[in-house]
Amino acid sequence: MALLDPKGPVGLAERDLIFLALGLMLIPVVPVIVMTIAFAWRYRASNTKATYDPNFEHSNRIEAVVWAIPTLIIIALGTVTWISTHQLDPHKKVEAVAERSHIPPVEVEVVAMDWKWLFIYPEYGIATVNEMAMPVGTPVHFKLTSSSVMNSFFIPQLGSQIYAMTGMQTNLSLRADHEGEYDGISANYSGKGFANMKFKAKAMSDEDFAAWVARAKTSGTALDTATYKTLNQKDIAPQPLFYASVEPTMFTKVLNGCADGGLCKDDAYNMALLKNMDPNAVACVAPETDKSKSSKTDNKTIALNTPAQNTLVTPEG
Repeated sequence: MALLDPKGPVGLAERDLIFLALGLMLIPVVPVIVMTIAFAWRYRASNTKATYDPNFEHSNRIEAVVWAIPTLIIIALGTVTWISTHQLDPHKKVEAVAERSHIPPVEVEVVAMDWKWLFIYPEYGIATVNEMAMPVGTPVHFKLTSSSVMNSFFIPQLGSQIYAMTGMQTNLSLRADHEGEYDGISANYSGKGFANMKFKAKAMSDEDFAAWVARAKTSGTALDTATYKTLNQKDIAPQPLFYASVEPTMFTKVLNGCADGGLCKDDAYNMALLKNMDPNAVACVAPETDKSKSSKTDNKTIALNTPAQNTLVTPEG
C-alpha cells in the first residue's frame, strides 16, 4: 500500500502514527482474542478438571483491569492525537533537507476541475494538467482551490490530503526525499469522472526539474482566459497538458470565480457597496497594498480591500 511506503517526512510521520495508534488499540484486542480461545478450550464439555462456579458475581480485580486499561489507552490515544494534529498541520511549513536549507520552497497553485488537476507554477510562468514535478529534498508549498465542486488533493506516498473548495484557498506543504513518480488522486467523490481524476507527481533532480520546466516552456500554448474557459469543461484529460505561459493572476481569478471572463466576486461585492454610497462615486482600481479594510468618511474616500485587489472609491474617481 502507498501509505505504508512513504517517500517524504509527512508521509513517514503519518505512517508511524498509524502504526502507533494500531499498536495501542491492539492492547485490549489481542488479550480478548487469546482469552476467547483459551476459555473455550479450558471449559469444554470433556474437561472434567475445569472449575465450575455458578455463583460467581463480582471481582474487584477484574473490574479494575477492564476499566483501567481502556481508560489508559484512550488517554494515550488522545495525547498522541493532540500532538500529531499540531505536528502534521497542513499549514505548517515543511523544512528542506539540511544541505538544501538555502533553497526556498517551490510554489505551486492547484485548481481542482471536473475532472482534472491544473498546476500553476507562478515562479516559472508555466502551467500543467495532470502532471506536476518537484526537486528532491525541496519543500513544495501548495495553494489549492476548486473551479467546481469540493475535491480532495492527495499524494499518498508524500503525505496529507487536503480539501480544495470553490472560492476558498487551502494550503499544504510536502517534500519528496526520493526520486520517483508518485500517484496523486482526488479522495473526494466529485461526479462521473471522479475515478479518472488522477495525476502524476514526479520527484527529480535539479537538472531534471530544470529540463521539465524547459519542456513546458516550449509547448507553445499559453494559459489565458480563453484557454482556461476551454479547459474548464466537464471532461477527462487523457494525457498531461503543458502551457508555456500563464496569466499571472489566473489563480486569483479562479478564487474570485472570474477566470473564464465573468464578473469577479470582489467586483460584485464592491458594486453592491456602491449602491449604498454617494450616487456620484466611481470605483477606481488601485494597486494592492494592505488587505485590511479602512475608510475615511469625512472626505468620502473609502478603500475597499479584498484578497484579489484593492478598490479606491472617491467622488472624483
